[in-house]
Amino acid sequence: MLNADNSLLFLIDVQDRLTGMLKNSEEIAKNNSILAGAAKTLSIPALVSEQYPKGLGTTVFEVRQYIEPENIIEKTSFSALAANEIKSKLETFNRKKIILTGIETHICVYQTARALLESGYEVFVVKNACSSRKTKDYRTALELMRDYGARLTCVETVLFEWLGSSAHPNFKEIQALIK
Repeated sequence: MLNADNSLLFLIDVQDRLTGMLKNSEEIAKNNSILAGAAKTLSIPALVSEQYPKGLGTTVFEVRQYIEPENIIEKTSFSALAANEIKSKLETFNRKKIILTGIETHICVYQTARALLESGYEVFVVKNACSSRKTKDYRTALELMRDYGARLTCVETVLFEWLGSSAHPNFKEIQALIK
């Protein structure tokens, strides 16, 4: 089960130009923002990768506002774990349950999920916080990640697992994020 003590939110390349290429760009920005806001409220570490920000822009503001600047790390490899700075930063958090989101599902999210699984992490891919330009590519990536052992989930499932109960002291704050 996911909780605030065992989870880490890992957002892959939710950047201005990449989200702009998506048919569901507003939904993806919003869902990633909800997760980032909830993680901040619940003191769950969040790590963000940016694929070549000079060309693809920085992380969208909706997400960036909730992330500590030192946890936003540039990369050029498709798998975020191939970037030594990201891999080292991830290890410092000592969390084995990784909530994974991002763009593009069939490239950077998929390769990162595979590398995380091969490194012994438990990976939860948030389907409605991931996207690709083409629906078939997105669906294929989800199938591949599931085949490799990732668990598929959605934003609200993650949020309510983190809370565990409506008696949680941050329940109303988290609930407000999804209304």
